[in-house]
Amino acid sequence: MRTPRSLLASVLALSAAGAAQADDDTFKYAMIDPFSGPAAVVTERIEKVLRFAVGEVNAAGGLNGEKIEILTFDNKMSAQETAIQAQKAIDAGARILQTSVSSSNTFALVDFVRKHNRRNPEDQVIVFDGASHDPAITGEKCSYYSFSWVLDADMKTAGLAAYLKDRPEIAKVYLLNAEGSSGQTSRASVLEMVGAARPDIEWVGDDTHPLQKITDFTPYIAKIRASGAQAVITSDWGADLALVLKAAGEAGLDAEWFTYFSTGPGAPTAMAQSGLDGLVYSVFDGDAGIRNAALEAHEQAFRDATGGQSASPFPGDSSALKALKLAADKAGSNDLDKLIPALEGMEFTTIFGAPAVVRPEDHQLVTQMAVSKFVPVDDGALDEEGTGWGWQNVALIPAETITLPSACEMDRP
Repeated sequence: MRTPRSLLASVLALSAAGAAQADDDTFKYAMIDPFSGPAAVVTERIEKVLRFAVGEVNAAGGLNGEKIEILTFDNKMSAQETAIQAQKAIDAGARILQTSVSSSNTFALVDFVRKHNRRNPEDQVIVFDGASHDPAITGEKCSYYSFSWVLDADMKTAGLAAYLKDRPEIAKVYLLNAEGSSGQTSRASVLEMVGAARPDIEWVGDDTHPLQKITDFTPYIAKIRASGAQAVITSDWGADLALVLKAAGEAGLDAEWFTYFSTGPGAPTAMAQSGLDGLVYSVFDGDAGIRNAALEAHEQAFRDATGGQSASPFPGDSSALKALKLAADKAGSNDLDKLIPALEGMEFTTIFGAPAVVRPEDHQLVTQMAVSKFVPVDDGALDEEGTGWGWQNVALIPAETITLPSACEMDRP
């Protein structure tokens, strides 16, 4: 029987050479993300989670007997390069194109595929949004050929607002977000939703910084300290989040941090090294702190296969592959014109043990979310990045609390 570690090793080896080694007899699934530059560490983890999920599907017979093959393309964190690589992926035979890092790249991919499918009705492809969380992806930018597998910023902010409604002692809040669509969309939704739930909150600061370009956040931490903030809300991710939390810990800043991406690569190490004991909260689809036997088994298998890394930061990949397998079984076909209707309204259980549905009107995943804080591990917590720290769940926000009206006006064929 193949172990989880050998299973992951085999699927990694299958397409180590990317598109150049594409197999004509497989269902080709392309990753178009930054495999170089500062964001590459995030892409690396996403790829491992995706390959692990693909390995599970392939071990169960694939899609109607057809194995899935992952192809990789480096978009260099550029929207223009995303479109260039998308064409290369299609030329290599990819039928699903996934991007996860940066909403602007997702927008570029959705727009490219919309035009491609209109011009090439016999060679259509689907976009899977694996991790970017801008609500416009299933809102004003929604497409019949695009699916989003994570909760969007507005949904997570609705959950944060519900949580902070029961935290009246937090009265002074500072906003810190990056330039770009995702950061500024998050900022706007926080001001609107948290502001409505807690009109007594005083916004003592509102900073925007360059995306993935700051190497020292000490000046920002000094401003937060001077403001008297009791809490900071940030949508920072990747290196930005790791560096800002590191600076906060080194400065001894005694403020709580409410984050959207602190489960991601590097952030746990930065938090543990900085000693931010119980001060950093994850506001996300879920995390390894949720007490659920199926999740714990999934996490342990993935960690065994990857040397202790966590799958929870990127649940969109697991959800996408679960739903894709179910849709292929339901349709009895891997043709996209049959897979898309089968994906609409698909119901399944996420790795967090929560019911989920793909909302037909906008192709947005709808499920519960979690609020958890980062603490030294106890006997039941899973260690993150070998730090001796892990996630402790403090609230599960039900899907009905965060389900917002759809703004999608979808053009259907």
